[in-house]
Amino acid sequence: MVVWGFGWGGGLGVVVRTAGIRWGSLMVKRPFPLLAGNPGRAVHSCPEASLLSVGVDPVVVEQMLVDGRLRCPDCGGVLARWGWAAARFVRVVAGGVKRVRLRRAICPDGGGCGRSHVLLPRFLLGRRLDEVDVIWSVLRARAGGWGWRRAVRWAVRPASTVRGWLTRFAGRAQMIRHGFAGLERLVSAAGGGDMDRLVPAGGVLGDAVAQIGACLAAVRRGWGGSVFTVSPAQVVAVLSGGWLLGRRGLRVTGLWINTSPHL
Repeated sequence: MVVWGFGWGGGLGVVVRTAGIRWGSLMVKRPFPLLAGNPGRAVHSCPEASLLSVGVDPVVVEQMLVDGRLRCPDCGGVLARWGWAAARFVRVVAGGVKRVRLRRAICPDGGGCGRSHVLLPRFLLGRRLDEVDVIWSVLRARAGGWGWRRAVRWAVRPASTVRGWLTRFAGRAQMIRHGFAGLERLVSAAGGGDMDRLVPAGGVLGDAVAQIGACLAAVRRGWGGSVFTVSPAQVVAVLSGGWLLGRRGLRVTGLWINTSPHL
């Protein structure tokens, strides 16, 4: 079973359940997909970790957790505090490194499924050292015709890191394209519009990036510019549930996106 959902302040709305695949309606809350993909190199992390994409302000996220406004991505139950994940380092856009410790939450037994989840701020992707704004900029540049060497010089990141992003994304591009096309279809249908007609970009990576862009445009049309008070890269991170460049094998699953105001 698969459930795609979105909560603007921790709210929730079941919209899609699949065994084959059956598309649901948008109902009260809007749907966004979780994408998972092929194995590969990444920073150290628990391979079975379940991520929940949240806002960037830890104080706001903590208060939402205390107030019972964060929901389980598997069953929709109310999450409770459950300690912290191991500390990790993040390489910020400017090039410096900072240490972060991510909150964990659990869906208690009795009223929930008993699974725990890592609360991942929307500026991060699962199992990635760098902020999503850098990664997304490199992906867009590559789709625009840049070679990987030029992207390395621009991003000021190790060549192996940049090539790893590009290889991982290209390897899962068809799945990513399909997932974001499904979301665009749902959002456009809810607004009474049609999907954008995309011109083939000449490669699977370019086609997937173009499809993500079309999906972001549909979201903007459906919800207005307030969605993009944060960067488009962070919106992509949220829509992918943090697993845009994940290491998991192909597995369609469910995710409630619980974010603070706007996203």
